[in-house]
Amino acid sequence: MSGSDDDAILRSIRLFREALEQTQQLYVEAGEIAEGSYGWLAGDDAAGETATGSPGSLSSTSSMASQMDDLHQGFVMKVFAETLPDPNARTMEQRQLGRVLLEHIWHEPVMGTALHEAIDWLISTAQDLSWYDVTRPFLELPSLRDSWGEVETMAARLATMIAVVDGREDDGDRSRIHHIQDELEAAKAFAKRQPSAPTPSAFEDHSSQRSPERAAEPDDSETIDHQADIDHARDAIAWLRGEAKRLREGTEDRAGISKDAAAKSTPTVRGGGGMPPQPAPAKKSANQTAEEPADDRTPEQRLADARAKLDRLIGLEAIKNQIQTLANFLNMERKREEVGLPTTRPSLHMAFVGNPGTGKTTVARIIAEIYGALGVLSKGHLVETDRSGLVAEYAGQTGPKTNAKIDEALDGVLFIDEAYTLVDEDGQDQYGREAVQTLLKRMEDQRDRLVVILAGYPREMTRMIRSNPGLSSRVGTTMHFDDYDPEALCRIYELIAAKAKYELPTETRRRLLRGFTHLYFNRDRHFGNGRTSRNSFERSVRRLANRIAEAPEVTRELLVTMLPEDIELPNLSDEQLDALSQPEGMIRVLCTECEAPQVVDDRSLGGDATCSSCNETFKVSWGSPVIDVPMIDAPTIDAKTPDAKSTDTTESPEPTEANLPQDDSLRSNEDQGS
Repeated sequence: MSGSDDDAILRSIRLFREALEQTQQLYVEAGEIAEGSYGWLAGDDAAGETATGSPGSLSSTSSMASQMDDLHQGFVMKVFAETLPDPNARTMEQRQLGRVLLEHIWHEPVMGTALHEAIDWLISTAQDLSWYDVTRPFLELPSLRDSWGEVETMAARLATMIAVVDGREDDGDRSRIHHIQDELEAAKAFAKRQPSAPTPSAFEDHSSQRSPERAAEPDDSETIDHQADIDHARDAIAWLRGEAKRLREGTEDRAGISKDAAAKSTPTVRGGGGMPPQPAPAKKSANQTAEEPADDRTPEQRLADARAKLDRLIGLEAIKNQIQTLANFLNMERKREEVGLPTTRPSLHMAFVGNPGTGKTTVARIIAEIYGALGVLSKGHLVETDRSGLVAEYAGQTGPKTNAKIDEALDGVLFIDEAYTLVDEDGQDQYGREAVQTLLKRMEDQRDRLVVILAGYPREMTRMIRSNPGLSSRVGTTMHFDDYDPEALCRIYELIAAKAKYELPTETRRRLLRGFTHLYFNRDRHFGNGRTSRNSFERSVRRLANRIAEAPEVTRELLVTMLPEDIELPNLSDEQLDALSQPEGMIRVLCTECEAPQVVDDRSLGGDATCSSCNETFKVSWGSPVIDVPMIDAPTIDAKTPDAKSTDTTESPEPTEANLPQDDSLRSNEDQGS
């Protein structure tokens, strides 16, 4: 090969290795999130596995982070196998990427004859995996679903690199990349079709009663069945444990055989992971250590970590202040108790009121961690449910079912979404009433071991609490979650994009801000908020993948840059986005040096601006749109009078910001987490 060809393949190998590491990080971090959210579901099974594992590797293979690390190997193997053409048509450059992939999985080089045989094994093993298998935790664990767009991103990025590494791309390559995208969509659709516990058709299902407003939602709206989520999460965690073990043993066995083959030059290859065990001591990944305690952080470290998560959330400043005040009070009471002073214990049960996608579940999870760190709750875990997890189908079963769910949440937080569906206005729902009475008793009797958070739409939650004296006396705090404004929606989008290593140029930012502004001003009570940002990112990634598939050469800049034409927002056509993006516009920002409010051209988004107060240059990430309000019924002034003012139409009226409820904190230019 020429020097330029050598440079190209080396650059491709570097980019491919980076993408593999990013995929591994995505899966490992997802495992850590799942451990914190659903580790309690593993129960004694996980302990049993740890107790029966081999010495020296128990904790390293039992954590969800390690299991997700194993699963990511299946994911990257699947992408590689599905992107390649017929085995006989593999190019030399694609074999080199196969070598990089095998080194990533086995942590040791594979060369010579062993490389050809190992790639054959890799493809054969990947054929036994389905896309649903290698992505299942992201589809069935609620706390990981927000990362689905990143999963699609990594699949598209890896597949594109493999397809065009030889500098050529044909219709077959593009077809295979589109097929991978279609298969991922099919896996997502399959997960959504998975049923919860069957309901006998001969009886009315009282556990799934919905309010008239919710019943009127369109069929394709995003609904949440927490009981089904818990069931699916439990199944997914049990499945993950077994699948991770199978993948780990299969790759280690194959690595050992390939090592022997390289030494003897006489490899024996079979498909799948069923080779006779000849393990070679593979170097462990960063998250796998000989001993990995479940959580060795001090209470102070746990509290600091939880507060850091809270601080990284987009907006929600009023919520953050409420939680900080409550945490400070509880910490003070703990210190008073330590020195023998009298203490008080307020009711810690709460109501979260707000529309979907405003961060209620995320905040509930952080509150559970804070209470655990403060010692208010010994475990500090979160159990999510809704009416279906509390109300049974037959008379006499609701009390035991509600008690069982509360038992799961003891020493932690019970989060009940759409709690208002437990109470009907006419008082005829005896099943819901039984669940509420059972809940009220346990909320009072075990207030030292249980915190209940009731969540739902503002109007319905207010009506529910006011109509039930038992609830109003027990719910000590109500937190209001406002809809995210356009700037916050953009920041959430950027947060997701940044995790996947995407960059947003100025015109892309303008298109996003204009589009989200339109959606925000035309929203109804079912507006998706943060979910709208997530769904928009997922759609945009698919567009970007299609654009890359048509590119003659794939560069790092192409892989990480989202252009305006890549942006897709729900319920807005390209023509509408074009029309929204064309006019010039202004945004309101805060100078990061002196915090003085500034109004600047929105073409400075992603760039710099100079503060008119301190004359310092500052970065403009996002801003709140400024709306020009036309003057209506203005008096006509005679231009000849001394007080006459110019009527030159080139002068625009004073810009004012849209007068809608907004959180001033959302105008910060600091990148925050969600």
